[in-house]
Amino acid sequence: MYSTIFRYNKWLIAIFYMFYGNATFCQQPLIARFNSYNSIAVQEKLFLHTDKEFYIAGEILWFRIYYVDGATHRPLHLSKVAYVEIINEKNEPVSQAKISLQPGDSKGSFYLPTLLNTGNYTIRAYTNWMKNFDDGYFFQKKITIVNTLKAPEATSSRQSDPDIAVSFFPEGGNLVSSLESKVGFIVANAEGGINDFQGFIISNSGDTITRFSPLKFGIGSFVFKPLPGYTYKAIILLSRGAIINKPLPVIYDNGYVMQVRDNNEGKIEIKVQRKKMQGEDNAEQVLLAAHTRQVLNLAEKISINDNGSAIFLVDKNKIGKGITHFTLFNSDNKPLCERLIYIKPGPGISVNVKSDQTSYTNRQQINLSLSTQFNQPGSTPLHLSASVFKIDSLQKHDESTIVDYMWLTSDIAGKVESPSYYFSNDPDINVATDNLMLTHGWRRFKWNDILAGGNGFIKYLPEAGGQLVQGRLKDKDDKPVANTDAYLSIPGQPFGFYISRSDNNGGVQFEVKDYYGNRQVIVQPGIETDTLYKVEIIKPFLEADTGRKYATYQLPEDNKEQLLQKSIAMQVQNIYSGDSMRNFAAPVLIDTLPFYGYPEKQYQLDLYKRFTTMEEILREYVVEINVVNRGGKLALKIFNPDASDFYTGYALVLLDGVPLPDVNKIFSYDPLKVKKLEVIQARYVMGQSIFNGVASFSTYEGVFDGFELDPKLVAIDYPGLQLERDFYSPVYETKAQIESRLPDFRNTLLWAPDITTDKEGKARLQFYSSDRVGKYIVVLQGMNESGDFVSSTSTIEVK
Repeated sequence: MYSTIFRYNKWLIAIFYMFYGNATFCQQPLIARFNSYNSIAVQEKLFLHTDKEFYIAGEILWFRIYYVDGATHRPLHLSKVAYVEIINEKNEPVSQAKISLQPGDSKGSFYLPTLLNTGNYTIRAYTNWMKNFDDGYFFQKKITIVNTLKAPEATSSRQSDPDIAVSFFPEGGNLVSSLESKVGFIVANAEGGINDFQGFIISNSGDTITRFSPLKFGIGSFVFKPLPGYTYKAIILLSRGAIINKPLPVIYDNGYVMQVRDNNEGKIEIKVQRKKMQGEDNAEQVLLAAHTRQVLNLAEKISINDNGSAIFLVDKNKIGKGITHFTLFNSDNKPLCERLIYIKPGPGISVNVKSDQTSYTNRQQINLSLSTQFNQPGSTPLHLSASVFKIDSLQKHDESTIVDYMWLTSDIAGKVESPSYYFSNDPDINVATDNLMLTHGWRRFKWNDILAGGNGFIKYLPEAGGQLVQGRLKDKDDKPVANTDAYLSIPGQPFGFYISRSDNNGGVQFEVKDYYGNRQVIVQPGIETDTLYKVEIIKPFLEADTGRKYATYQLPEDNKEQLLQKSIAMQVQNIYSGDSMRNFAAPVLIDTLPFYGYPEKQYQLDLYKRFTTMEEILREYVVEINVVNRGGKLALKIFNPDASDFYTGYALVLLDGVPLPDVNKIFSYDPLKVKKLEVIQARYVMGQSIFNGVASFSTYEGVFDGFELDPKLVAIDYPGLQLERDFYSPVYETKAQIESRLPDFRNTLLWAPDITTDKEGKARLQFYSSDRVGKYIVVLQGMNESGDFVSSTSTIEVK
C-alpha cells in the first residue's frame, strides 16, 4: 500500500513540474527528458475477457476487465473508472457503460437489444487518462451479433471485392539511395492478410529488381538497394488475375538506414549506415536508445567510421521481454531511425482444467478443478475469470488471449491477425515475428513532443478519486465564463454535492465518488453568479474513428438451423428466466455521509410537532436558524457560535443536495414532505467557496417530491458506474428441480469473473448443464499481482 501511495505522489509531483518547470526541462539531455516524460506519461493497459465472441441479439454479453501498468504489467490502481462501449460498423456507439476499476470490482455486462442490426461490432475500453494518447492503444476486439428477429440490412446482390491495401515499411524508417535496406510489406483487406500473390519491384527502366511473396498473413520482407537516378514501383499479381501497382516510399539522396538482426549468440546486432549530407562531419556521433514499454534499458553512443557505418552489439539480457524499441539519434538529438524487435517471454504460469467426468447429461452437476503450475519461484495467487459456452460452426473460440494481448498486440498501434500464432512453435515463427516488427511501430508518444517538452499532451486527468464529470460554464452568448463557481448535485440517499471553479476556457470538473446507476444530475452556476449563466455537461466517451475495422458480416446460408436453435434458446431464456437475468446488485457503500460529514445538529421532523408551514418549524424549535424578512421575502440566517450572533452573509441551503438559488421557496414547501433537517453552524469552506453555515433539508425519497426547481437549474440524465448484474445459473439438486418442465436453453453455462486460487494454486468451479446438448469450451483468463498472465482452455461434452 505504501509503495502505491508513493507512486501516486511521484506522478503528481511529476505533473507539477511538467506544468511549472518547462524551462528546466528543455535544458535536460535527451535521456533525462525521456525519463521525465515517462514519470508523467504513465501507461495504462486494459484487457477485456468477454464470455464469448458470437451473440444473438437479446442475449447478455459479460466481461471482466484486467487493468495493469503498461510498463511493469502489475495491477495498477490509478484510474477508478473504465469506459466500455460497443460500436457498430458505422462507428456509432450502440451501448456504453462506465465500469468501476476498484480491485475485485472490474466487471460488467451489456444486454444486446433486439433493435441491433446483424453485423460485426467492436467492443473497446479505455480510461480518461488513456484519452491523452493514440486511441489505437485502447482495448479493441471484434464481436459478432446476429439479430434473428430482424431482417438484415439490404446489401448489393453482387458484393465487390474488399479494398486491398498495400503498404511498405523500410527498416529503420527511410530508403536512402545506394544503401541497402530490408523492406517489410503488408497486403491486406478488411478480412485480413492476403497470401496468394506474387510481387515484383520494377525500376523506371523496366528492369525487375527483386521478387517478393508473403510468409504469413500477407506480411513479408525483401532486401532492396535503390540506385541514384532511378524510381521504383511494386507490381502485385493476385491469384484471381487482378494487378495492383504501388509506388515504393520516397528514396532520399542522403540519410541513415538501420539493419537489425539477432546474431544467435545472445546479442542483437544493429548496423547503422549513413550517406553523408554536404557539410556534415565525417565523425558524426550517434546515440542508440532502447526501451521496452517505455522503460529505458540502453543508451549508448558511438561514432560513424570513415566508411559511413557503425555497429552496436546489444546483450539481449539487458533489454526486456516483449517489444523493444530501438531509436537512433544524431548529436543534435534528432531521431533518425526506429526499429522494433520482439523477445518472446519465457514460460511463466500455466493452469490445468480437469473435469470430474468425461461427459455429462442434461441438468447434471459439473465440477471443474483448476491447478496451477508455477514455472518460476515466488509466484502469487492467480485472479481468474472463467466462461463455459457451447461451441459450433457459428460460435467458435477466439484464440486471442490475455497473454498475447499484454505481451504483443497492446504494444502495437495496429491490427495483428491471429496474435496467438506468434506464441506457437511454428518453424517460421522467428522470421514471421520479425516481419511483424518491421511492419508496425510504437506510437504512444512522439519523440519531437518529448524533446520539445511542455504539457500539451495532458488534456484529460486520471480519475484517481472517482469519475470526473466535465462541463463548461457559459454566458447567455455562449461565451466561456472564467473563474466562477458551478455546482453539481446528485439527488438521492445519500446525495452528492460538488463545486468547481471554471478555468480560463470556462471548463469545470467535478470529482464524483460512489455514483452508481442511471440517475439525474443537476448542474447550475454558483448561487451568487449571473442568473443568465448556464452549465453544459460534456460527454465522457470519446468518438470512434471513421475507418472501417472489420469486413461486413455475411450471414452464412448453411447455418439456418443453428441460428434457429440459438434464436429459440434466446427467446426461451428471456421469457422464462428474464426476471432472474435482470437482478442488479448495488454496491455496499462504506461512506454514506454527505459532503459535510456529521452535522452539528440534526432534526428528524417526525419526532417533533408537525406544523403546517416551514416558517413555524424553523421559528419554533430550530434554534440554530433565524427567520428574517429581506426585501419583503422570508430568508434564514444561521447562528455563529464563535461570534454569539447570526451570520449576515450567505448560507448554503440545500434540498436533497441541490442548492436553492431562491431560499424563500423553502418556506412555501410542504413541511410534511421533509424528513429531516441537518445544520452546520461553522463557516464551511468547499474549494474556493465559503458558506456561512449549511442548512440541508431532505425529503423522504430524496428526489424533491413535488418541489418546483428553479428554471436556471439543468437536470440531465447522466449514467454513473454500472450496477453489477447477477449471472443466472439454475441449480438442479433435487428431483423436482431436475424434472421441472421449465425449459433451460442456456448456451453459456458459467460466467465466473472473480476466481482466486488458494495458497496451493488451486480452485474449484461448480455449475450445472442445461437442456442443450453439444460440445462446450471452458476458457480461463487471468493474472497475478506479480504481472504474470495465464490463459487456458478445455472442453466438456453434454449428451
